[in-house]
Amino acid sequence: MKRMFVVFVAMFFVLLLPAPLVSQSLDWQIQFQTGNTGESRPINEIIMMENGEEFSITVRADSDSYCYVVFLSSEREIYQLHDDAFIRRGTERIIGPFEIVPPSGTETIYVIMSLSRQTNLEGLIETNERNPSSRQNFNNLFREIGTIQASVSRLGEPATAIIASGGTSRGSGNENMSFATRFTGNNLYVRTITISH
Repeated sequence: MKRMFVVFVAMFFVLLLPAPLVSQSLDWQIQFQTGNTGESRPINEIIMMENGEEFSITVRADSDSYCYVVFLSSEREIYQLHDDAFIRRGTERIIGPFEIVPPSGTETIYVIMSLSRQTNLEGLIETNERNPSSRQNFNNLFREIGTIQASVSRLGEPATAIIASGGTSRGSGNENMSFATRFTGNNLYVRTITISH
Protein backbone atom coordinates (compact mmCIF):
# COMPACT_ATOMS: atom_id res chain seq x y z
CA MET A 1 0.00 0.00 0.00
CA LYS A 2 2.82 2.34 0.96
CA ARG A 3 4.57 1.54 -2.30
CA MET A 4 1.44 2.37 -4.36
CA PHE A 5 1.14 5.67 -2.52
CA VAL A 6 4.75 6.59 -3.40
CA VAL A 7 4.19 5.64 -7.06
CA PHE A 8 0.98 7.71 -7.11
CA VAL A 9 2.69 10.76 -5.58
CA ALA A 10 5.61 10.45 -8.02
CA MET A 11 3.24 10.24 -11.00
CA PHE A 12 1.28 13.23 -9.68
CA PHE A 13 4.43 15.41 -9.57
CA VAL A 14 5.58 14.25 -13.01
CA LEU A 15 2.23 15.26 -14.48
CA LEU A 16 2.40 18.69 -12.81
CA LEU A 17 5.87 19.51 -14.08
CA PRO A 18 5.90 21.80 -17.10
CA ALA A 19 6.88 20.31 -20.43
CA PRO A 20 10.51 20.91 -21.32
CA LEU A 21 11.09 23.92 -23.52
CA VAL A 22 12.03 23.05 -27.06
CA SER A 23 14.22 25.62 -28.70
CA GLN A 24 12.87 26.73 -32.02
CA SER A 25 15.07 27.85 -34.87
CA LEU A 26 14.07 30.02 -37.77
CA ASP A 27 13.43 28.09 -40.96
CA TRP A 28 12.26 30.05 -44.01
CA GLN A 29 12.38 30.28 -47.78
CA ILE A 30 12.31 33.21 -50.17
CA GLN A 31 11.53 33.56 -53.85
CA PHE A 32 11.92 36.68 -56.00
CA GLN A 33 9.58 36.63 -58.99
CA THR A 34 9.40 38.93 -62.01
CA GLY A 35 6.94 39.62 -64.80
CA ASN A 36 3.47 38.31 -65.43
CA THR A 37 4.69 34.71 -65.48
CA GLY A 38 6.22 34.91 -61.99
CA GLU A 39 9.62 33.75 -63.22
CA SER A 40 11.86 32.91 -60.27
CA ARG A 41 15.14 34.84 -60.20
CA PRO A 42 18.23 34.03 -58.10
CA ILE A 43 18.72 36.53 -55.26
CA ASN A 44 22.40 35.89 -54.71
CA GLU A 45 23.32 38.31 -57.50
CA ILE A 46 22.18 41.74 -58.74
CA ILE A 47 18.81 41.39 -60.46
CA MET A 48 18.63 43.32 -63.74
CA MET A 49 15.17 44.72 -64.53
CA GLU A 50 13.59 47.33 -66.82
CA ASN A 51 11.42 50.29 -65.87
CA GLY A 52 7.78 49.18 -65.96
CA GLU A 53 8.64 45.57 -65.07
CA GLU A 54 6.96 44.09 -61.98
CA PHE A 55 8.31 41.96 -59.17
CA SER A 56 6.97 40.20 -56.11
CA ILE A 57 8.53 38.36 -53.20
CA THR A 58 7.16 35.17 -51.69
CA VAL A 59 8.26 34.25 -48.17
CA ARG A 60 7.38 30.90 -46.63
CA ALA A 61 7.91 30.44 -42.90
CA ASP A 62 8.38 26.96 -41.50
CA SER A 63 8.38 28.42 -37.97
CA ASP A 64 6.25 31.18 -36.43
CA SER A 65 8.25 34.29 -37.29
CA TYR A 66 8.25 37.98 -38.11
CA CYS A 67 9.07 39.26 -41.59
CA TYR A 68 9.97 42.86 -42.35
CA VAL A 69 10.53 43.84 -45.98
CA VAL A 70 12.04 47.31 -46.30
CA PHE A 71 12.64 48.97 -49.67
CA LEU A 72 15.42 51.53 -50.25
CA SER A 73 14.87 53.33 -53.57
CA SER A 74 17.51 54.74 -55.89
CA GLU A 75 16.33 58.18 -54.72
CA ARG A 76 17.20 57.28 -51.09
CA GLU A 77 13.58 56.92 -49.97
CA ILE A 78 12.85 54.08 -47.57
CA TYR A 79 9.58 52.34 -46.72
CA GLN A 80 8.10 49.00 -45.71
CA LEU A 81 6.54 46.92 -48.49
CA HIS A 82 3.87 45.27 -46.29
CA ASP A 83 2.19 45.93 -42.96
CA ASP A 84 1.63 42.64 -41.13
CA ALA A 85 5.00 41.28 -39.97
CA PHE A 86 3.80 38.07 -38.27
CA ILE A 87 3.84 34.89 -40.38
CA ARG A 88 2.39 31.72 -38.93
CA ARG A 89 4.34 28.49 -39.31
CA GLY A 90 3.61 26.63 -42.55
CA THR A 91 2.18 29.63 -44.38
CA GLU A 92 3.50 31.87 -47.08
CA ARG A 93 3.20 35.57 -47.73
CA ILE A 94 3.22 37.08 -51.22
CA ILE A 95 4.45 40.66 -51.12
CA GLY A 96 3.67 42.65 -54.25
CA PRO A 97 3.50 42.98 -57.15
CA PHE A 98 5.46 46.21 -57.34
CA GLU A 99 6.44 48.09 -60.49
CA ILE A 100 9.96 49.32 -61.21
CA VAL A 101 9.66 53.05 -61.94
CA PRO A 102 12.11 55.74 -63.12
CA PRO A 103 14.58 57.12 -62.43
CA SER A 104 16.91 54.30 -63.29
CA GLY A 105 19.35 53.23 -60.61
CA THR A 106 19.86 50.67 -57.88
CA GLU A 107 17.11 49.62 -55.48
CA THR A 108 17.80 47.58 -52.35
CA ILE A 109 15.32 45.36 -50.55
CA TYR A 110 16.08 44.25 -46.98
CA VAL A 111 14.22 41.10 -45.93
CA ILE A 112 14.52 40.77 -42.15
CA MET A 113 13.28 37.49 -40.67
CA SER A 114 13.19 36.92 -36.93
CA LEU A 115 11.75 34.51 -34.40
CA SER A 116 10.99 37.48 -32.16
CA ARG A 117 9.22 40.73 -32.83
CA GLN A 118 11.60 43.61 -33.64
CA THR A 119 9.78 46.38 -31.76
CA ASN A 120 12.50 49.01 -32.23
CA LEU A 121 12.49 48.40 -36.00
CA GLU A 122 8.67 48.53 -36.07
CA GLY A 123 8.68 51.85 -34.21
CA LEU A 124 11.20 53.38 -36.60
CA ILE A 125 9.20 52.14 -39.62
CA GLU A 126 6.03 53.74 -38.20
CA THR A 127 7.85 57.00 -37.46
CA ASN A 128 9.28 57.08 -40.99
CA GLU A 129 5.85 56.37 -42.53
CA ARG A 130 4.30 59.27 -40.59
CA ASN A 131 6.93 61.68 -41.96
CA PRO A 132 8.78 60.11 -44.91
CA SER A 133 10.42 63.40 -45.93
CA SER A 134 12.35 63.60 -42.65
CA ARG A 135 16.03 62.83 -43.20
CA GLN A 136 16.37 62.07 -39.49
CA ASN A 137 13.66 59.39 -39.71
CA PHE A 138 15.36 57.94 -42.79
CA ASN A 139 18.76 57.91 -41.08
CA ASN A 140 17.37 56.30 -37.90
CA LEU A 141 15.60 53.53 -39.83
CA PHE A 142 18.56 52.92 -42.14
CA ARG A 143 20.94 52.80 -39.16
CA GLU A 144 18.68 50.30 -37.33
CA ILE A 145 18.64 47.99 -40.36
CA GLY A 146 22.44 48.21 -40.48
CA THR A 147 22.68 47.46 -36.76
CA ILE A 148 20.47 44.37 -37.12
CA GLN A 149 22.45 43.24 -40.14
CA ALA A 150 25.78 43.70 -38.35
CA SER A 151 24.50 41.84 -35.28
CA VAL A 152 23.72 38.67 -37.22
CA SER A 153 26.81 38.51 -39.37
CA ARG A 154 29.69 40.66 -40.43
CA LEU A 155 29.77 39.03 -43.87
CA GLY A 156 26.04 38.53 -44.53
CA GLU A 157 23.95 35.43 -43.99
CA PRO A 158 24.73 32.54 -46.31
CA ALA A 159 21.81 30.43 -47.42
CA THR A 160 21.67 26.78 -46.49
CA ALA A 161 20.47 25.98 -50.00
CA ILE A 162 20.44 28.07 -53.15
CA ILE A 163 18.14 26.62 -55.77
CA ALA A 164 18.65 27.81 -59.36
CA SER A 165 15.79 29.58 -61.09
CA GLY A 166 13.35 26.97 -62.32
CA GLY A 167 14.41 24.50 -59.62
CA THR A 168 12.12 22.01 -57.98
CA SER A 169 9.69 22.56 -55.16
CA ARG A 170 11.15 22.46 -51.62
CA GLY A 171 8.21 20.87 -49.83
CA SER A 172 5.91 23.86 -50.14
CA GLY A 173 3.00 21.70 -51.22
CA ASN A 174 2.78 23.82 -54.38
CA GLU A 175 4.56 22.11 -57.26
CA ASN A 176 4.55 25.35 -59.31
CA MET A 177 6.64 27.19 -56.74
CA SER A 178 10.41 26.90 -56.76
CA PHE A 179 12.00 28.76 -53.91
CA ALA A 180 15.21 30.53 -54.82
CA THR A 181 16.81 30.43 -51.38
CA ARG A 182 16.32 28.60 -48.08
CA PHE A 183 17.63 29.70 -44.67
CA THR A 184 17.60 27.71 -41.46
CA GLY A 185 19.22 27.56 -38.06
CA ASN A 186 19.59 31.10 -36.74
CA ASN A 187 17.05 33.23 -34.87
CA LEU A 188 17.50 36.30 -37.07
CA TYR A 189 18.43 36.85 -40.71
CA VAL A 190 18.85 39.88 -42.93
CA ARG A 191 18.80 39.11 -46.64
CA THR A 192 19.61 41.92 -49.06
CA ILE A 193 18.22 41.85 -52.60
CA THR A 194 19.65 44.33 -55.12
CA ILE A 195 17.78 45.43 -58.25
CA SER A 196 19.43 47.46 -61.00
CA HIS A 197 17.36 49.17 -63.68
